[in-house]
Amino acid sequence: MAAGGVFERIAVVLVETVQPGNIGSAARAMSTMGLSRLKLVNPRGVLSSECLKMAGKAVDLVTSAGVFTSLEAALEDENVVIGTTSSRDRETKQRLYSPREIAPLVHEYAQSQRVAIVFGSEKRGLRDEHLARCQYLITIPAHPDYPVLNLAQAVMVVAYEIYNCLGIDLNPHLELATQRSREEMFEHLEKTLLRIGFLSSSNPGNIMDAIRRFLGRADLTPRDIQILRGILSQVEWFAQEGHKLDAGSIRKP
Repeated sequence: MAAGGVFERIAVVLVETVQPGNIGSAARAMSTMGLSRLKLVNPRGVLSSECLKMAGKAVDLVTSAGVFTSLEAALEDENVVIGTTSSRDRETKQRLYSPREIAPLVHEYAQSQRVAIVFGSEKRGLRDEHLARCQYLITIPAHPDYPVLNLAQAVMVVAYEIYNCLGIDLNPHLELATQRSREEMFEHLEKTLLRIGFLSSSNPGNIMDAIRRFLGRADLTPRDIQILRGILSQVEWFAQEGHKLDAGSIRKP
């Protein structure tokens, strides 16, 4: 199923948000990570200038958000409810998941079910009666000296893990060099380095093995190979002729 369908079934529910700017910032974080269903429970200043300013290009999420007087009403049409909570000074018999641990579950449920992720107010988070309505609880690991996240930061962390769970290919069109072209490059490199005296003719393999190790780790593309071999050709010409090639004679990659 397409990611869009999954994301459309995931809602972010903000409960009793105090600062209007945090609503806008949370909407912006959602939009960045592909989420678009925003629900607000007893918010303050939802359409204030501060809120709309912080939302940026995600202002449509704010203006189209559902506004409710209770969490119960906001969750009526949701199938799975996930609450966020701090692990500090809170005892719970439920298992606490990190955002990374919960993300695969969110994706699995959202294939066919509506999932709500609930965030509490900036001052006190979700109360116990709110958490009691949640089937799963998330906590965001943070440094114990200052384990405090802004509301929008918390939304971004959770939304990022959900988005990242898709396994997005960051280089979908990257063409890597063939092993043959790599070997031809290494042969060209060894020949050039021998010619200019950088390698010892009696034991060139010692340095070449090291060069192979660090160049072999790189995801070289055909253009990378072409650039490197172009450099080697220029070095060879200079070693033979004692001057640079004319700029017009150099084959640009």
